[in-house]
Amino acid sequence: MIRIKGTSHLTIGAAGGIGVGLYTQADPLTLGLFAAVGAVSGLIPDLDTNGLASNKITLSKGLIKTPLMLMGIGIIIYSLYQSFISTTFDFQLLLSILIGGGMVVLSKIITQKRMLTLTGVGVVMGGLALNMTLWIMLLGVYILIASFLPHRSYTHTIIGLSFFAGIMHMAQTALSFDGLFLVGIVGYISHLVADMKALPVNRRGVKFFAPIWNKEF
Repeated sequence: MIRIKGTSHLTIGAAGGIGVGLYTQADPLTLGLFAAVGAVSGLIPDLDTNGLASNKITLSKGLIKTPLMLMGIGIIIYSLYQSFISTTFDFQLLLSILIGGGMVVLSKIITQKRMLTLTGVGVVMGGLALNMTLWIMLLGVYILIASFLPHRSYTHTIIGLSFFAGIMHMAQTALSFDGLFLVGIVGYISHLVADMKALPVNRRGVKFFAPIWNKEF
């Protein structure tokens, strides 16, 4: 069965952004920016899965597994060497070995989904570094929460939409970019509508009002 894929959501979101631009009679540059924002917003709800959206904003786990393992082994070897030359073994050395061992274990079990978690943490830290920019920090929180959610859960509800709407409103105010809020909302909603069970290409729908009402639409 045909289903709505990430590229389809991206295209629909971009079309929504262009529609807002044409409605507001935006200049060509703004129209292009609206298309880009709409495209990204159209992918945002799928940050709860290993799809186009999450894979585009995260490093591949393969790029971090080997360096993480080597660093862990290096820390263990260095700690044991320090213990050997000092002929003592204190709590600090034990802690270093445990940290190194933890890094080795983490390199073996880390998944692409947990890479998204790290991305969320990174975005939050970036917001803190940029004069505690609240909308960036909240975007990081959104990514962080989404990385722990099952597919088509709270990112596909009024709760997720409201959270994202708040982020876009803050971004529009901070950047003095009129229309940014509307484009973001249109892009996000376009994704939810495209995932509705009413469309014959979808076997599952979306629970807009979860957890209060779990009816699929």
